[in-house]
Amino acid sequence: MYLRNILFGLLILSFYSCEEIMHIEFKGDSKKNLVVEGEITTDTMTHKVILSYTGDYFKKQPRDPATGATVTVTDGATVFKLNEIQAGIYATNPDVYGIPGKSYTLHVVLPDGREYTGTDQLAYCADFDSIVQTDNYKHFGPPGSNLFGYDVLFFGQEPASSADNYMFLLYLNDTLYTDTIFEAAFVSDEYFNGSYINELPLFYIPEADFKGDSMKVTLEMRSISTTYYDYLVGLMLETVWRGSPWDGPPANVPSNISNEARGYFRASDIKRKTRYFHSTPRRESSQ
Repeated sequence: MYLRNILFGLLILSFYSCEEIMHIEFKGDSKKNLVVEGEITTDTMTHKVILSYTGDYFKKQPRDPATGATVTVTDGATVFKLNEIQAGIYATNPDVYGIPGKSYTLHVVLPDGREYTGTDQLAYCADFDSIVQTDNYKHFGPPGSNLFGYDVLFFGQEPASSADNYMFLLYLNDTLYTDTIFEAAFVSDEYFNGSYINELPLFYIPEADFKGDSMKVTLEMRSISTTYYDYLVGLMLETVWRGSPWDGPPANVPSNISNEARGYFRASDIKRKTRYFHSTPRRESSQ
């Protein structure tokens, strides 16, 4: 009985154990590194480069734009000057386009004299045959879910002459549907180089996003360099692809911009295919 009372007393004391309050202060980002988001493609259009500065991780206000910079893009022979059309947004003339096979270099000079460069190869993009819709079927989901919708299927020959990387974007009725980098699809041809790709499901359109009896669907296929592919993988590993016990330690996402800047300047060849999808009756099982 005496021993039991002692153990009970120790248990009570454990609920009144000492508590040490720790005050930890995190310093903000005093470097104000440059962040670059820009591209040039084979489309004849106004191409944009967005410049901003890194900010404090613990303060979620919008990043400060990098204004007053001198920005150019060159292929080694021709220099395109970009004008600041909004704070931190720099644009080419509307008649500019990239040429496959060339490398393009971004050059930025900030008002304080800091300089940055970034180069990307504009690789050829293989054309593809078509896109096809599936029937409106119930996708995988928890019991009672109502996840009906359509898959966008890809058909096309992947060339065997080189190692290629691709990004895919989806437009619905001429509006970009995959409007964040996390919704885009990207892939390396490492495991299907030289193969014919048949019925590859690239995107899913929920029934709730299918407007009317028919919808204009456009698949955009872009060539991307191996370094940009690695950038996308690094970005996903630090954001969306985290949460498991086997995650690696956090690290900066790789960049092609010099002088410790963040972000990426990319170059892409673009191919597109458009098809009108039509609403179909629901069915429970997938193809």
